[in-house]
Amino acid sequence: MRITSIDIVGYGKWSDAHFNHISDFQVIFGENEAGKSTIMAFIHSILFGFPTRQQSIPRMEPKNGGPYGGRLTLEDTPMGKVIVERLKGKATGDVRIYYGDGQVAGEEKLTEIIGEIDRNTFEAIFSFDIHGLQNIHQWKKKEFERYLLATGTTGSDALLKTAEILQKKLEALFKPSGRNPAINQQLKKVKDSQLAFQEAKKQNAKYELLLVGKEEERARQTELQEEKTAIRVELDTLNTLLDLWPIYQEWKALSEKAVPLTEATFPPDGIIRLEHLQLREKEWQNQLIQLEERQKNLINKNNFEHTAFFAENEAEITYLIETYGAYNERELQQKSLEKEIKYYQTDAKQTPMKWTKELDQKVLRIKELEQINKQQQHDIQLELKLTQESEEKLQQKIDKIETNMWDNKRFQQEKEKINSKEKTPVTKSIVAVGIFLVALVVLVIFQSIWSVAVGIFLVALISVYLLVLTKTPAPSSNQQILAFLEQQKIRQEWQQLLSEMDIIASQIAQLEERQSRINKSQYDYQSELNHLFDTLAINELPDENWEAIVQTYKEHSEKNQLAAELTLKLEPLAEKQHSYQLRLEKLDAPIEPTNIEEKISFLRQGLLYYRNNLTENAKLAEKMEQVTMQLNLVKQDLLLVKKEKSDLLEQAKVDNEDEFRVAAMRVKQEQQWRERLILLEAQLEPDKRLALSQFSAQEVIKEKELQLEEKLRKIEFEQENIHASLAAKNHEIATLEEGGTFAALMQDFYSEKSKLQQMTREWTETKLALQILQETMRSLQEGKLPKTLALASDYFNHLTNGNYTKVYLQENRIQVESKQVVSFFPEELSQATKEQLYLAIRFALIDVIHKDFPLPIIIDDGFVHFDSARMVQMMQLLQKRKSTNQVIFFTCHQETRKYFSSEDIRVL
Repeated sequence: MRITSIDIVGYGKWSDAHFNHISDFQVIFGENEAGKSTIMAFIHSILFGFPTRQQSIPRMEPKNGGPYGGRLTLEDTPMGKVIVERLKGKATGDVRIYYGDGQVAGEEKLTEIIGEIDRNTFEAIFSFDIHGLQNIHQWKKKEFERYLLATGTTGSDALLKTAEILQKKLEALFKPSGRNPAINQQLKKVKDSQLAFQEAKKQNAKYELLLVGKEEERARQTELQEEKTAIRVELDTLNTLLDLWPIYQEWKALSEKAVPLTEATFPPDGIIRLEHLQLREKEWQNQLIQLEERQKNLINKNNFEHTAFFAENEAEITYLIETYGAYNERELQQKSLEKEIKYYQTDAKQTPMKWTKELDQKVLRIKELEQINKQQQHDIQLELKLTQESEEKLQQKIDKIETNMWDNKRFQQEKEKINSKEKTPVTKSIVAVGIFLVALVVLVIFQSIWSVAVGIFLVALISVYLLVLTKTPAPSSNQQILAFLEQQKIRQEWQQLLSEMDIIASQIAQLEERQSRINKSQYDYQSELNHLFDTLAINELPDENWEAIVQTYKEHSEKNQLAAELTLKLEPLAEKQHSYQLRLEKLDAPIEPTNIEEKISFLRQGLLYYRNNLTENAKLAEKMEQVTMQLNLVKQDLLLVKKEKSDLLEQAKVDNEDEFRVAAMRVKQEQQWRERLILLEAQLEPDKRLALSQFSAQEVIKEKELQLEEKLRKIEFEQENIHASLAAKNHEIATLEEGGTFAALMQDFYSEKSKLQQMTREWTETKLALQILQETMRSLQEGKLPKTLALASDYFNHLTNGNYTKVYLQENRIQVESKQVVSFFPEELSQATKEQLYLAIRFALIDVIHKDFPLPIIIDDGFVHFDSARMVQMMQLLQKRKSTNQVIFFTCHQETRKYFSSEDIRVL
């Protein structure tokens, strides 16, 4: 998740402020009092709510009484790009979330964006300043477990709060040395009533015997229950040990191999150096042999008896001598290739097919199809869910409207009534107008008789007036019209909703069709994956780990290909060697040498003597001197090579070359053992290793488990017998417990005892619930704490330039180990080193929970105690982190600006 824009409406000193285009590694620079910490607090408030007045955190409301709040623009969230707006309203503010598609949601959707994480956990891991780096010495194992749990599962904060509530309830019910808890007070009441009850029944000897027997059996029952509980705990422990036994066996075997291992003294690149020295030694030996033979030839030059042989075969002998060096070199190459072929053939399994680029492309295409199908499935399901929710809301509106809407028959009847009533007033108006027009015509015609004309005109006016008066409808008719108009409006709204329902139904049909196409695509992907496995002749069905299976197949195939390629290189070398040997054998030498070197030596000496015999004897002395000087130089060089080889063997603490090669293989294997041993030790805690060391074999654990189960069955059988016996004794005691005062005391005693049992049952249930809850929280953390400490060790080693190699928990406290294998508590470190430790732990926690909480890292001048070297390491680490988490860095120090480009710096 990334914050790309900060818009402050009103918060602290900021009003109507906007910070846009925030990068993955954003530096916000400002002097003191510039408002850096206020922006950091604003981000916290928008994501987790404004602080309430009961909290110690300041609310930062504007002093001028203006609007309070603002908004953050977030990208790369599970919902895509969203805008989170929080304004003044209720105590923590009113929240609105605006999605990219125009939808608006409330605060209930905020956890789907940032995850199930509260403000305290966020500030403890992702957001901090210099003060947050100074309390590392206070951290214990429970702080690690709390943060790992609070960020490890949905509703984990509720688990932690429930555990605290249950603990408080246990303390309110009972304390071993308390007086006020309910069970402590009830114990006192039971004890007092028991004393009075015992005093009243001292006269009954049989009752006492029964009571003693009952108490003994109850004590035995309690003892059996405790033993039963202990056995169940031990059985759980044995089950855990059985699960860890294979890991322990491997660890034990590697530990036994690692015990005699001494510090590696094998020289680096030892095999390469040895082979190079062997080659040089052989070259000098060949030269030495050549010079010695040449010397002998010069001495015995005049006694040479094979002149005819060398004269006849001079060209062939010259070729064989000149190419003998190449023959030796090919011999070394041939041996090296044979070793490499043997190495690849040793580890590789035979594969039916040769691995090709086409197969790589096919695997890549299948991966892409798998990712596309998963994303499309997620998108279509989300769209279908939202559309169906809209359909349900529209249907609810339609149902609500239909409850108040007339049926069609009634609506048509009311419509006809309204239309008929509207026609009557119109008719009356027409009649009145007609009478008035007739009166006017009469008045014009009888102008001479004014009295008659005036009378007719007055009668017409009165008639018109009376007709007009009758136009006003009755009140009941108005109500009917209003009711009809209301129904007409409701019917129009109903028809509009039906139209929208049709549109949504069409959308759902389209989405279901898309989903069908996606399912077909998923089937095609699976078919292509099955075809790949069939093509490779892999006798397994593809599952979620199909990539690992294909990768293993590819590695074996590539090794076989390399072995085949080396074999192809070896064949021409062998042919050349064989050809050289045939030519040498065809040369019928006058002597019978035991090997090729002896024969070449003879030919070289004979050819030299043969050629030199042609020169003058005066040059023999000069040549002898030259040969002697060369011979001395070669001997010196040969001694130097032997000395270097001897030093190399001595450094590896071996006596010969075979032992040297064995030592090289042993050192390589020891390194693999050490790496595997470190991984196994991270999975096996020391207490688990100690417990497993008590057993010689897995069968012993199983045998002990069977013995405990048998013992548990015997205990349960004995408990049933004791329960039956107690029932019989209780019946006899009830028979004896009769009479007024005695019965009243007995009733009081058992009443108080019953209350105590109820309280005890409640305490037991609460205790059991707390244990189950704690076990649940521990199981949620299994594996996370060692991984966190391992990552913290890597980060701390990097930040301290290798001065500290390990971070671990000892005696429930954090400790670190230096490269000199010296342990320190955090308070024993320098302030800057403590801050580096705290940062390493924070980054380790962020890596562990990054999959569920990819939140930005916010830092407010957290490195003021760092020197320049530490600052460089810190900035390099933050530069790497920006690829996984956005980093927002507030600072007031000018010297930090040199680590960033101008585009990443924003000045307040």
